[in-house]
Amino acid sequence: MAIAVRVAHVLRDKGIGPGDTVALCSVRSTEQVLALVGTLASGAAVAPFDVRQAATAVRENVTRLAPAVVLADADGAELFPDALRLDGLLAVDGAPDVALPPGPDPTDLAYVLHTSGSSGRPKPVQVPHSAVQNRFLWGQTRYPIGPDDTVAHWGSLVFDCSFWVVLAPLCFGATLLVAPDGLEAEPEELAALFDRHRVTVMHSVPSLLREFTSEGGAAALASLRYLLIAGERLPGDLIRQVLDLTGARIFNQYGPTETCIDVLTHEIAPGDEALDAMPIGRPLDGVHAVVADEAGAPVPAGTAGELLIGGTSVAWGYAGAAAATAERFVPDPYGAPGGRLYRTGDLVRERPDGALEFLGRVDHQVKIRGVRVEPSDVEHALLLHPDVSQAAVVAVEDPEHGGIRLAAHLVTGEKTPDDADLRDFLAQRLVSAALPESYRRHPTLPRLTSGKIDRLTLAQQAAHHPRDASDEPPYDAPRTKTEQTIAQMWQDLLGVERVGRDSDFHTLGGQSLLAMRLIARVRAGFRVRLPARAVFRAPTLARFAAVVDEAVAQREGAGVG
Repeated sequence: MAIAVRVAHVLRDKGIGPGDTVALCSVRSTEQVLALVGTLASGAAVAPFDVRQAATAVRENVTRLAPAVVLADADGAELFPDALRLDGLLAVDGAPDVALPPGPDPTDLAYVLHTSGSSGRPKPVQVPHSAVQNRFLWGQTRYPIGPDDTVAHWGSLVFDCSFWVVLAPLCFGATLLVAPDGLEAEPEELAALFDRHRVTVMHSVPSLLREFTSEGGAAALASLRYLLIAGERLPGDLIRQVLDLTGARIFNQYGPTETCIDVLTHEIAPGDEALDAMPIGRPLDGVHAVVADEAGAPVPAGTAGELLIGGTSVAWGYAGAAAATAERFVPDPYGAPGGRLYRTGDLVRERPDGALEFLGRVDHQVKIRGVRVEPSDVEHALLLHPDVSQAAVVAVEDPEHGGIRLAAHLVTGEKTPDDADLRDFLAQRLVSAALPESYRRHPTLPRLTSGKIDRLTLAQQAAHHPRDASDEPPYDAPRTKTEQTIAQMWQDLLGVERVGRDSDFHTLGGQSLLAMRLIARVRAGFRVRLPARAVFRAPTLARFAAVVDEAVAQREGAGVG
């Protein structure tokens, strides 16, 4: 940890400590973890950003947050050239032989994570150290970890569950295995890594777990002691598959970003596999849950209501957004004086055994591959396009890949942007999970007698006609060796018979998980590293192959073998 201590000293020497926030803009790596620990050791709060996606949104969010400093790796420095570079910080051996000043107080801010907002602008959630401490100590009472455990980190720090995954092993003497960035796109390789390092603890979102087990990663579950699942509704059929693969204790966990990692948990018990979906469980220590009606009054057991969360795990609120904080964080008559309840917007009910089960949302918000998405955010971003006059985005079931997908319905102006233009535009503003998988143009959007958009009709259209056959352009065979190699990759990934130069990855059925797998295969086949957003910015075969050729030329020009 000498390097992390050095990071803390550098930040302290710059006058950064408790009360300050440090933006961490990097991909997953050991260096990222050291920067995270060093920032927290300095007393400052950390605000991680995923630099692989939505470059415009990342710049805007960092600017609005106004951190004391930006720490960045090579990828992050492309967005923030004036950032303090991690490679420079970490290159010096050892650390100053000076003790660090006392670390943060439990009442200090620990981290800031951005979550979706109804205005199209993500909201920065502020979580204190007291909430993190409570969550970590509770975890040791339910699934204790220690020197015999290895915890796998294969997610992103922008998901709050990763704070437990990364920091709990360091707090309690376990080993932390940091998977190379992008390896989650290749389940067989990831499973081999887990096997070599004897991973005993794994955390996953249900949709990623399904992808991981079905695409070659199933063997990695055999050695687990604990499998922690969170972020989406956990279906019974997935649990039935997983129970055949592992003897691990399995926990279904629930917690919005506004409530520090997770605040409800349910350990899978015999017979649960027969349920349509797993319960989200009971509150952890220091947390209380209220199932309330529209007026905020508790409802009888078995009655559906909105889930309100109170106690130690509740965040301070949204930085710089007093009105939004007041709307979602309301006075708590059931807890300590001055406490607040967070209105989750989730519809739940209490089972006879006291566990809560998730029923849906009281609004239009959805979870896509563990990412909280407001369709209204996507609509807002689409309306920023100069050629889009009206937009409606609906969520529909995706039986082909499981989970939910988004469909955009548009009214355009004199110019009609094509799908590639729209994806490129949105990819600069939204995370990949929030990008619609289909775009339909309308002379006008259907409306109800009230004048509101008829979203049910639009959802039915998207479900019955996810893609038009006319979306595929006339076939133009791949010409270069690069185009031919990548065309074969697309055919293997997308399950299509042929791919032409003008074929569009997304129109053929590509989505963010498949894009990640494509990037991994390009890295292995061409020995170049591309960001995931390259697939969205160059979606046709010819354009993407040109990006790969340019990256290869740069590598060879730099003399890298």
